Amino acid sequence: MTSNNSYEYIDRANIDEKLICELCHNPFIDPVVTQCGRTYCGQCIEQKIEIGLHCPSQSCYQLLSAAHLAPNPTLRLIISMLDNLKVRCRLCGETNINRRNFDEHIQESSPEQRIDCAGRNVGCPWSGPRNEHSEHTKTCLFEKLRPMTDSLHKVIKKQSLDIEELQKQTEQQKTEFGQKIKTLEKEINTLKSSMKFLSRSIYL
Repeated sequence: MTSNNSYEYIDRANIDEKLICELCHNPFIDPVVTQCGRTYCGQCIEQKIEIGLHCPSQSCYQLLSAAHLAPNPTLRLIISMLDNLKVRCRLCGETNINRRNFDEHIQESSPEQRIDCAGRNVGCPWSGPRNEHSEHTKTCLFEKLRPMTDSLHKVIKKQSLDIEELQKQTEQQKTEFGQKIKTLEKEINTLKSSMKFLSRSIYL
């Protein structure tokens, strides 16, 4: 789930403090329990582990390790309720978004979310707010060149497949030639043996 930093809770004051992470001071996201029984957001505590810090709890203060973390199943129902809390997007200002749907909002509908041009895979460097993407697309030279680049990609792909097929045929021919050479060598050795036998018979 997207970080708490991307949105704010509409009714933050009425959320029980027992459901607030001591590290980010926001409602839990993917909570885990440390070796001393304290609960934190998974991402928050993992960041502490990465830089080698001790447990934030003053009564514990043990060196943190990922092996000491475990999901908190007792909070599962509560987390489901927290995911239904209404939030406001800090990027575009839209309100009344369920927290559980915020990632979808960011990826698909937030007009201020920065996205890349669809022509990035053919070289377009543009990146900007979603609400400017349509206007950019109208003037994007890379998108206008897409039919040509798509045709070139198809030609290159076909040529690559043809090359692979030729390589397979070459390998197969090498194998067949190798087998024929072995067969001829056996026949030559057999003939040599026969000639030696005939030579001995003549002199006898």
